[in-house]
Amino acid sequence: MKTFTVTVAGTERYDGEAPYTWVVEAPDVANAINKAMAYHAHSQDQRLSDLQIDPLHTFEGLPPVECGYHWNDLRAQHP
Repeated sequence: MKTFTVTVAGTERYDGEAPYTWVVEAPDVANAINKAMAYHAHSQDQRLSDLQIDPLHTFEGLPPVECGYHWNDLRAQHP
C-alpha cells in the first residue's frame, strides 16, 4: 500500500469553508480518491455526487511539512 493525500471539497465550499484533506493508504490514486470520498461523504453526511476532488492537492505521499493546512490521517483506519 502507498500513502496518498486527497483533498475533497464538499457542500461546505458553498459556505466559504476550506476543503478537507485526507491522508489514506491505497494501492493507487484511484482507490485513494474513492476511499477519501467515501469517508468524507459518510463523516460529513454528504452525497458522493456533491463532492469534488481538488486535483492540485491530491497526490502520492504526505502533505509537505509546512503545508499551511490541517490534514486528517486515515492510515490507521480499516478499509
